[in-house]
Amino acid sequence: MYHITVSHYLVTLGDSVHWGQGLRREHKLHAIVEAELARTDARLVQHFLAHSGAIIGIGATVARQRVDGEVPIAYPTLVQQVEAFIGDPADVVAVLVNGSINDIDIRNILNPFVSQTALRAMIEEHSYDSMRALLELVLARFGNPATRVIVTTYYPILSPVSRPFGVPFLLANEGLTLPSGIDPLAGTNIVVAKCMQFWQESTTALADAVAAANATLTAPRVFLADPGFTEDNAVFAGDPWLFGLANDPLLSPEDEVVAERHAACDLAFPPADWAARQQCYRASAGHPNVKGARKYADAILAALNG
Repeated sequence: MYHITVSHYLVTLGDSVHWGQGLRREHKLHAIVEAELARTDARLVQHFLAHSGAIIGIGATVARQRVDGEVPIAYPTLVQQVEAFIGDPADVVAVLVNGSINDIDIRNILNPFVSQTALRAMIEEHSYDSMRALLELVLARFGNPATRVIVTTYYPILSPVSRPFGVPFLLANEGLTLPSGIDPLAGTNIVVAKCMQFWQESTTALADAVAAANATLTAPRVFLADPGFTEDNAVFAGDPWLFGLANDPLLSPEDEVVAERHAACDLAFPPADWAARQQCYRASAGHPNVKGARKYADAILAALNG
């Protein structure tokens, strides 16, 4: 029996980073990668499954219908995204994967009352253990030895060069505040230190998960793509590659699809769920902007062509 290839698939799994929170489609990393690969492969088809809020979800049993990708919802999980692929796995050229920040929960990263020791344990559990388990599922589902699996890293949400005045805005968007009774700058430094910790330790954990996945193969086909963020590319820093929040009474979002997301948030959350709606309206904060998404796409293309 002959295998007839109709399409070559680019499969994109992941959370809001791979979804492209706040970006028009032409600026999303997966669209940039697709367009570049299509230059030399006329049969390339994108099978896109990522969405905002997705958890890896190892062991999760909840099933929930997908909503608009701009709305931060944990389900479908990345495990469920793998299962949702429709097509012949033999025809998959590459699988783009990211995840773990939502399993850890951004509020645990930004919350100054969550210790760095506790955060370290969460990173180990999800950026390494959960990602390693996810990659085992990905490799089993997409078993063609020629299929490359690209795992992307995260970035410093805040850094030591982020302007301190903006930090309370970002915390308020997640329903958090700086500790009372201590100097505000000291409280800000605690939050910044945890953002730096997440960036650095999750990068190491994800690299270790990639190495563990490759150790089970006769030849490596899982690769790490690091977009090359620096401290200066954090929110409120000198050259941000991330969306922030406007310095106004409404903490207005600064992205490209504000009106569209607002409507989607209203559909997803009833008026009584006011807090979830407000966070959803500003969900782009802390996510790659046009420049940041381009850096991600460049790193992915380099990993695919390396």
